[in-house]
Amino acid sequence: MNKIILFFLAINVVSCAQTNKPQVVSTTTNSSSETPMSLDTSWTERVVKTNAEWKKVLTKEQYHIAREQGTERPFTSEHYENHEEGVFICVACSNPLFSSITKFNSGTGWPSYYAPYSSKSLNVATDNSLGMSRDEISCKRCDAHLGHVFDDGPKPTGLRYCIDGIGLKFVAKNATMTDAKNAVNGEAVAVFAGGCFWCEEAVFESIKGVREVISGYSGGKEKKPNYKDVGAGKTGHAEAFEVYYDPAKVSFKDLVRVYFASIDPTRVNGQGPDNGTQYRSIAFYKNENEKKIIDEAIVTLSQSGKYKKSIAVEVKPFEFFVLGEDYHQNYVQLHPENPYVQQESLPRKKRTLEQVKDLVK
Repeated sequence: MNKIILFFLAINVVSCAQTNKPQVVSTTTNSSSETPMSLDTSWTERVVKTNAEWKKVLTKEQYHIAREQGTERPFTSEHYENHEEGVFICVACSNPLFSSITKFNSGTGWPSYYAPYSSKSLNVATDNSLGMSRDEISCKRCDAHLGHVFDDGPKPTGLRYCIDGIGLKFVAKNATMTDAKNAVNGEAVAVFAGGCFWCEEAVFESIKGVREVISGYSGGKEKKPNYKDVGAGKTGHAEAFEVYYDPAKVSFKDLVRVYFASIDPTRVNGQGPDNGTQYRSIAFYKNENEKKIIDEAIVTLSQSGKYKKSIAVEVKPFEFFVLGEDYHQNYVQLHPENPYVQQESLPRKKRTLEQVKDLVK
């Protein structure tokens, strides 16, 4: 009888149980209600730094392009196939450089535009390197090298601004002030759901380029859900998590790879010992480029022969994220002795990191 009692106690402990924890009022973060982003074209002071200072704020690749007049390999920039509406800004000083409205496919392998964003975007100078004379373009605010301009572009200007994508950051049209601030600071935010958010938070905080992971809720319509209601299936939300990351150090494609490695993508409404719609797996996308990356990952997994069942991960446009209660944040780190953490969270973390060793901090 004692063994039977211990068995049922173990079942109750080894799950991310929704009803066994105290309730705390949650804080809502609703992207759709934020003020639309704005970009600064009214600056008066230029950004001037020493080479040593630039090396501290730019990656090796960014420094090579922006400060050493380097050139990236064609067809390698994530911005080459980026057809979202928004603004491309300088990677070094966030000066608005080009609107997506002026972007076109030149077939050269580099992002191309037919006009700058404003009169305060670009400088043009003569470049006599490599035995030829070309018109070099640089950021008017910080002198970062961007590429060259040619006279074989489309109407109405007839110009082709041929840009090294490494020298750019992108701010989407519908970005909020928070999104814009993240972009200016060189940071992006990805959102996923994959079973217990404790487990996923611990996994992603081990990935290089990730600054922070926040546990919360997404995928439903309720604006102010709490843990109890989510667990009861009353809100339509799943346990989800935000990943704040530096795209210069880890790409969205890398994060998607980590995400699929961390879950059983064929499992419907659950992961590990946890079952229910609140534990369903969702890959959220904020633009068509992210959706394309997720869809391609699913096709690759489906064709890999690794799984006998179909991929069950939902692919949904991101609407809003609700911050989870304080006691859920950094749970694995703060409660390593918890039986669920020891038997589910830590093993999942170990399994995942073994599959993505090249991305681990």
